[in-house]
Amino acid sequence: MDRIRLTIDGKEVEVLSGTTVLNAAEQVGIHIPRFCYDKVLSSCGACRICVVEIEGMRNLVASCVTPAAPGMRPS
Repeated sequence: MDRIRLTIDGKEVEVLSGTTVLNAAEQVGIHIPRFCYDKVLSSCGACRICVVEIEGMRNLVASCVTPAAPGMRPS
């Protein structure tokens, strides 16, 4: 799998392609609150507690279902 780089709250992280923003944030020690997310269940993004702002995007997105992209800058 390909690896991608993104910057979360000023911390650069390299993750496997397909990794969610939520999991990428956890890899650099950033906790994003969540309610409906569980590693062993499929993600639905229903509760919206884990929403984050991503530079250049118009709306807040659920970090548990949003795949990380190269150069992405969530905060």
